[in-house]
Amino acid sequence: MIYGLLKSVKTTLLVGFVVGYALTGCNQTEKEREQPQLAETPNSDPYKNANPGTETSAGIAPPKIEDTASIKDPMAKDSLKMHVAFQLAANELSGAYMNKDAAVYAKYTLPAIIKANGGDVAYLQKLNMVFKDPGTPTYFKVLSGPLQRTKAKLDDQGYLQGWYCLLPVRMFRTEAGKTMQDIKWMGGQSLDEGKTIHFIDITNLPPEKIAQIMPDLQVVLVK
Repeated sequence: MIYGLLKSVKTTLLVGFVVGYALTGCNQTEKEREQPQLAETPNSDPYKNANPGTETSAGIAPPKIEDTASIKDPMAKDSLKMHVAFQLAANELSGAYMNKDAAVYAKYTLPAIIKANGGDVAYLQKLNMVFKDPGTPTYFKVLSGPLQRTKAKLDDQGYLQGWYCLLPVRMFRTEAGKTMQDIKWMGGQSLDEGKTIHFIDITNLPPEKIAQIMPDLQVVLVK
């Protein structure tokens, strides 16, 4: 995916997800272990009969939002809702990569990254160039998730500053007749309770670089 290429300016910023996956290489490679998929009828909800965290034709199935009915703690309830929002957004991002849809892909890029790359038009042009570049790795399937962590960032007075998540991205390709899997890690951020979500590739990025790009992501990175 376009998850990372670094742009050297006074402040180093990510150009965007697609370029990074083309240039940073593989974090981990292994044979794919296929997961069974449920049969689906056209126009049906691909997540309806899927267990949370399992693979569907649309990506990883999120938790059932109706499960919040039994949760009394407001923060825990919001955490589950954000988990669902992050997972659905990550699935759409993966789909945009596979479909080479630069407009949808750019929707999940931090505004500061787009600005550092010349604005909306220039950034879309760069994404499209990478999508069309024969040197960009070819993957036949991309699965983002399941989410490993979803957590709120609170200020000193306990007020909500934003929601963050951490998730693996598994990218499947064919090499020498074998199916191989490249694993990356992605962080997500929403400052408006899920209305707007942005992701960054944090694979092999040092902590200080992550803090520079998405400062509060540390809430899901701490052990």
